Amino acid sequence: MGRNLYFRPNRLPIRTVAATNFICGDKFFPSRVSPEPLIRDELNSLLAETVTQMVASGTLPPADYPRPFVESPKQPEHGDFAVTFALASAKVAGMNPRQIGEALASALRATGRFEAVEVAGPGFVNLKVATDQFAGSLAETLASASRSVLADESHYARARAESPKRINVEFVSVNPNGPITIGSGRGAAYGSAICNLLQAAGHTVHREYYVNDGVNSEQMRQFALSVRALKLGSEFPEKGYRGDYVQAVADQLTVEGDPPTEWWQEHAQTLMLERQKRDLDAFGVTFDTWFHEQSLLDDGLVEDCLVELKAKGAADERPVRVELKMAKKGAVSDVQFVDQPQDEDDAEGSEPTLWLRSTKFGDDMDRVLRRRDGRPTYIASDVAYHADKLNRPSNADMMITVLGPDHHGYIQRLRAVVAAKHMDAAEPGGEPATGDLAPLFRDAREQAACEEATEVAKQKLLVQIFQLVRFLKDGKPAPMRKRDGNIYALSDLIDEIGSRLLPDGSPAERQAAGRDVARFFYLMRHHDTTFDFDLDLAAKQSDENPVFYVQYAHARICQLVERAKVDLPGIVPSPDSAGLGLTADLPEDLHPKERTLLLQVFDLREEVAKAAEDFAPNRIATYAIELARAYHGFYDACRVIDAENPELSRQRLGMVIATRTALQAALELLGVSAPQRM
Repeated sequence: MGRNLYFRPNRLPIRTVAATNFICGDKFFPSRVSPEPLIRDELNSLLAETVTQMVASGTLPPADYPRPFVESPKQPEHGDFAVTFALASAKVAGMNPRQIGEALASALRATGRFEAVEVAGPGFVNLKVATDQFAGSLAETLASASRSVLADESHYARARAESPKRINVEFVSVNPNGPITIGSGRGAAYGSAICNLLQAAGHTVHREYYVNDGVNSEQMRQFALSVRALKLGSEFPEKGYRGDYVQAVADQLTVEGDPPTEWWQEHAQTLMLERQKRDLDAFGVTFDTWFHEQSLLDDGLVEDCLVELKAKGAADERPVRVELKMAKKGAVSDVQFVDQPQDEDDAEGSEPTLWLRSTKFGDDMDRVLRRRDGRPTYIASDVAYHADKLNRPSNADMMITVLGPDHHGYIQRLRAVVAAKHMDAAEPGGEPATGDLAPLFRDAREQAACEEATEVAKQKLLVQIFQLVRFLKDGKPAPMRKRDGNIYALSDLIDEIGSRLLPDGSPAERQAAGRDVARFFYLMRHHDTTFDFDLDLAAKQSDENPVFYVQYAHARICQLVERAKVDLPGIVPSPDSAGLGLTADLPEDLHPKERTLLLQVFDLREEVAKAAEDFAPNRIATYAIELARAYHGFYDACRVIDAENPELSRQRLGMVIATRTALQAALELLGVSAPQRM
């Protein structure tokens, strides 16, 4: 995927934004379109306007300045927000950063929107926002009460990308020869969460599962033969699949005689796919499309692509494979031509091997498209599939593919697949190719066509890799396999957590509890890091369990609102309605805990935007925990229901409802429920 789009690869600390250049002379270039502005949006716009005015007035010289933005201070006592623009711009301005900070602070004080503006250290500007500046953000939040952040485009937490994309997100996509495992569970939680975030950030998202059910699949053939052996009591295949899930498939089949292997494959994978769908549905993961590889073969799309690739020189039948020997920093140290190797994707036969010349597009070796026995490989189907999936959604701008920790080698080959399809055939007769890779190309024209296609592929395809999860019990690594050698399925994990959390609960209650905890735990850490899943912590109903901690904050609010309807009749209307009829009035002097809570509530939109840009749903999990902590602190310090002070009660109930709105939205984005009672 191209990094010059709305998305950025860097992962930032919570509640900060990147400092990209925004001013050239006196021109301002906004990065994102927002709905009704919240405090952070307003302040960032105010900063940009202020710096532009400082340039126009001569206080700052014209230059390409880093974008000014507010961030949360490291020490809360320093204020609501901090601005580091002076330090970041001193070099381009040719001025002392303290001098810039003093000038910026003076200009900001003149706006009348701050209780305090102070310059600290070498040029930090600390801001304390005037209380009346909170009202608009609170009103915007209350207007979203009881609404779905995914279903309601006007929800206060929705961010709007300046250039919305149409994106196909493919995730999970395990072969239908076994249940969804606990390893794939992390990919399922991650993929569904980034879909939610991209949607909430204003993009059109299509959720897709790719079913590797091609009759050419050797893995599916071995699975079918394993089921056949168990059903008929015949000899078990050497590379067969063992486990009770294979026996369960065999037990469900009704068969007369011994049908051909194709029959066994079709029926075995159908039953396994049904189980996968049930397990994913129980995990709260759904798809817009379950796309079947076999449909590409049946429709002739794979063969059409192979013919096309041969015609434009992206594939050929020369009996050699090119292998690139890589040096440090991605440099190519050697280009080797290996005579017809025994490739693991190839097979014995009388036909010539058809090679995808993927080294022309950045891969480290060429790949087999058609085996010598005439069967196309997985990667042949991938060529057709990656061309076809740009139709979902219609005229898609890009594709995101989520893969597991053992798939790093697939990034370059999948990019080569996309590049080969987008390559334009080059007329022969150009100048000789140049550079370390010159031996790969017929001439400079073909080299240029391949390089251009590779750049297109980088724009069209992003592969996200999630890392391993280590499960712990009693503080020690837990072997997540059953004693009989079977794999540990995602459904097993949900059942175990749910049963330990709610031993007396109904099956539905245990499943819901297990799902919520599993999803939240999978999403608490960045997907690119290995993390420990503590099963003992997951089963605790205490503040130590982050899921319980967040859900309890939501349930506590719900119970408080119900009590307010009884204790403060007329202030909180019943039945519950959007915003509860509360206005955005606030006390003249906000308690520090009130101020902290409101700022946290208002930050959700920024977190959604950043999490979508960085493909990092762990930001939302962290946000939910911090919001719950802020609410618990507020509740302990500030009396909400006070019959002797109904006006203050009404004002604080508005803050409480706003908090509930933010918690509901954060949990919805993570695919976790927001219970009213616990």
